[in-house]
Order: sequence, then C-alpha cells, then structure tokens
Amino acid sequence: MQFNRGKYPMVRRYAHIAIVAVVLGLAGCSSNPTAPVPTSQLKLGFTLQSSELASLVTSVTLTMQYPDTIIVQTLTLVEGGIHDTLVVNPSESIVFTLRAFDSQERLLYIGSATRSVAAGQRLEVQILLVPNPDLLMLRAGPLFQSSLLATDDLISVSVDVYNVDSLAGAAFRIRYDTLSLRFAQAAEGSFLRGTTADSTTFGWVREGRGFIAFTGARVPTPGARYSGVSGSGRLVTFFFSKQAAGTSPVTIDPETVSLVKPDGKPVNHFASLVRESATVEIR
Repeated sequence: MQFNRGKYPMVRRYAHIAIVAVVLGLAGCSSNPTAPVPTSQLKLGFTLQSSELASLVTSVTLTMQYPDTIIVQTLTLVEGGIHDTLVVNPSESIVFTLRAFDSQERLLYIGSATRSVAAGQRLEVQILLVPNPDLLMLRAGPLFQSSLLATDDLISVSVDVYNVDSLAGAAFRIRYDTLSLRFAQAAEGSFLRGTTADSTTFGWVREGRGFIAFTGARVPTPGARYSGVSGSGRLVTFFFSKQAAGTSPVTIDPETVSLVKPDGKPVNHFASLVRESATVEIR
C-alpha cells in the first residue's frame, strides 16, 4: 500500500495482534467430608493487556461442560475485572467457555479451553477471547495500554477488521486526545493486499484536529479480475508520541466508516457493524 500523507514517513509493518486474554488461576482446594466427590476452587481474573475489559463488554458468562453435565454461571464485573470464586468438580475433561456480551446482550467475544482437573490440583487455564465469528467488527487495539511519559517509545494503535466478506475498500477516522498524544506516522496492514498477486493496494492518511482519516483500497493488476478479500486482518497501525500524562480514548468515528465490496456497495452485515475502542494511559 502506498501512503500519501505528506511529512510522515511510512514505517515497517507492525505484526502484533492484540488478543483478549483471560486467566483462570486455581486459588486452592477444599474437601467436604459429606460430599461424595472432592472439589477444587478456581479463582478467576481477567488480564486484557492490563486490568481492564473491552470497552463494550458489560457481562461475562462461564460455561463448564463436563462429560455428563453443563454448568453455566454469570460472572460479576467489578471495575472491569472478575474476581469470582467457583467450585469445580474434578474431571478428566472440562471444557471452559467464556462469552462476553454488550449491554444489548449481543455476544461480542468467545473463547474455550479444555482441561483436566484433579482434586487438590493447582492449575492455570488461559482462554483467548476472539470476536464472535457471526459479527462484523472494526476494532482499535490494544484495547488498553499504559506507558511512562518519561520514555521515548512510540505508542501504537492498530485497527483490525474481523469477519468481513469481499472487502475492496475501507475508510474511517479515529479520534484521540491531542493533549496526551501526538500523531507521528502510520504503517499499512497486510489484509487489504491479500495473499495473491491479483491486486496491489493504495491508501492514505490525513491528520486533522484531533483525528486521523484513513482510506485504503485494493487496485487490480492489469488483466486481473477485481475482487475483495474475506476474513480478518490488520488495516493500518498508527503511531503516536507522548505529550503529557493523561488518558486518551482512541475511538472510531461511526459516521466516517465505509467498508465496501468491489461493486461499491457496503459489505455484508455493515448495518450491524460493531466498533471497539482502545484506551491509552500515559503516566
């Protein structure tokens, strides 16, 4: 992708993809002399590249699927974290499934892991939550990051698209706090380019007062059929220098988003597009 963007040079591709990580750590075990089966207690806690959940998440459920039964529990969110203690019956195979919902009870993220749990055992279960494959999502990330003002490293915020079909062009603006962050440069993502040689990509970014505008499009090579790309991947990464201590949301402006197919029409499910914001803390 060629970026037309004036004074800011294009930098190398940034390959890191932010993932919501949830850690289930065994806090201890207990044995009830009246119970036929000893139990273990699991201490749950969220790690989301910090201590905060995705901005849209308002409720989380945990499903524990045993060979002969299924238990579903709603977990309590306290300041963006989960600290519930659960009693888990030992089993050779338990499928732990976490689901994260928004205020409309729409499933945003889901992830599973299978573990064997023995009585008195200490273990850690890591579940990687990924966007619901039935949702079209445009996501700024990492969802939360914190950095020291005194260091010279740049802050990077990437925008990824999930579960898109036949994407040929994308455009949007992101907004941020100019008191805390200063836009430095941008790097193309690899998603629009695709894995075949039938297209190249063209794009540009433009800096405004408190926003950055991005446009990217697939350009067919001579004689090739114009087609879009499907799936999930990175569109662009923005880099910022740190200006002052503070917290800056990095939001995708809904009125500026365009995701189109080769015929210029919106991609499938665009009307129900989910936009996920990021937060940058400078301390």
